Amino acid sequence: MKYFTLLQTLPEGRIYQTDLTPVVQFQDWLDDFEELLRQSPRFATVCTPMRLDKSPEQRTADRKLYLDWIRAHQPQLDAQCAAMLMVEPDPEIFAELQQQSSKLAVSLNVRYTLARTQDEALQLAAQALKQQFGA
Repeated sequence: MKYFTLLQTLPEGRIYQTDLTPVVQFQDWLDDFEELLRQSPRFATVCTPMRLDKSPEQRTADRKLYLDWIRAHQPQLDAQCAAMLMVEPDPEIFAELQQQSSKLAVSLNVRYTLARTQDEALQLAAQALKQQFGA
């Protein structure tokens, strides 16, 4: 996988980091996520802060593609993905993303979580894996 890096292996599952900064075609990242679903039966993802230089039109197109992909893969995500975490240290962006992600989590039935630091994200990912897949 090109866009997902294994950070930690726990008895309950694996934690992967992803960074969308080098992604040129968003579909490539989604293809990589699909490969993660094929390879890892129990996992959580940690996404680095997204500072993407894209036009508003491209952001909208990527968002639609992502939402369609999530809907199509929701049963697999529900069964395999304990959490999709995003790291956002900027307080203003964090507050905005928190509002958006909480609505998205409910409407798509996925486990989105925000963290202010990488360390916090790793702790939350480990907790989510234990809660979802622990004995």
